[in-house]
Amino acid sequence: MDEQKNIVSNGSNSYLDLILLAMTLVFKDVSQVSLKQAEVINLLHTAATELKKNPDLKINAFKGNPDSNLKIGKTATLLDLYAEHAAEYNYNQSFIELASGNAVHESIQEILDNLIDCENKDIIHLFKSNALSCAIENFLRNLLKASGIVIKDIKDLIKNAKMQQAKFVTPDCLRFPSQLRAVLKTN
Repeated sequence: MDEQKNIVSNGSNSYLDLILLAMTLVFKDVSQVSLKQAEVINLLHTAATELKKNPDLKINAFKGNPDSNLKIGKTATLLDLYAEHAAEYNYNQSFIELASGNAVHESIQEILDNLIDCENKDIIHLFKSNALSCAIENFLRNLLKASGIVIKDIKDLIKNAKMQQAKFVTPDCLRFPSQLRAVLKTN
C-alpha cells in the first residue's frame, strides 16, 4: 500500500504526474492489470480538469519519432477501445454529450489508492461504456488542446490522438503501483 501512495515522483508537480499517468493508461496496453473502471474514469476526468485549469503545463512525454512497437489493428489500449466505440456510432456522437454528471468527488490519493483491483487481480474490468468513453474523450480533447492541436470532429480527435500515442514515451520518473509498473516494462 505504501508503494501506491508514492505514485508521483518526489519534488514534481503532482498534477503533471497525474496527467502522465492518465496518458499512460490511455496510450499504453494495460490490459494485463485489473483496474477498477470507476477509478480509471475518475482519474481521466480529474486529469482533464487539471489540463483545463493549467493550460501552461509542459508535458515532455512526446518524442519526435513514433514508437515502432505500437500495436496497430488490435484493441489493446483505452484509446483503441474508445476508437472502436466511436466507430459503432459512425464517429457522429460525442460521448461527452451522452454522459451526465462527470464530477469527481474523490481526492487524487483516493483514486490512486483504489485504482488497482487487488481482490480480483485475474479479472479485467475495463469494458466499453459511455461513461468510460466520455472520460477518455474528455481527457483527449483537453490533452490535445493543451498541446495546441485543434480538433474538428471525433475522427480528427482519434487521428490526432493516435499520432500523439505513437510519440508517447512512458516517463521513468513516475512511481507506479508494482502491478502497473510490471506491465509497462513489457510494453
